[in-house]
Amino acid sequence: MARPLVTRFGRHRVLVAAGTLRAIWPVGLAFLGPGTGGLLLVMGVELGLIFCCGVFNPVYATYRLERTAAERVTRTLSAWSVTTKVSTALLTAVWGVLGGLLGPRTAIGLAGVLLLATPLLLPRRAAAPLAEPEPAPSRT
Repeated sequence: MARPLVTRFGRHRVLVAAGTLRAIWPVGLAFLGPGTGGLLLVMGVELGLIFCCGVFNPVYATYRLERTAAERVTRTLSAWSVTTKVSTALLTAVWGVLGGLLGPRTAIGLAGVLLLATPLLLPRRAAAPLAEPEPAPSRT
């Protein structure tokens, strides 16, 4: 789904739109109620979030990798993997404690509000194309 959108609208526009939309969906979980309505709300929020992340993640990964020097790609990918796993575990623990102290609805609402700030971290304008590095002289 990401490739046709990038082809049609451009990478930067898709990156900003999908990145902003993925931050908006979780706020809906703070309004969760019991019964069928609550279940439908969770299903709708999750569908929207999965769709937006499914578009955003490959576009953003491509953007980051294009700005990484070829000799550092393996290190960079390893660092991203470790950082993602550690931050997921840490934030899960922190929000579990907050949910215990403040209540689950308040903790989810707080997380949703904080997520609304994440689009501010996205690139403001389309990045200039990177210059191709000059090939290293061969040793013959």
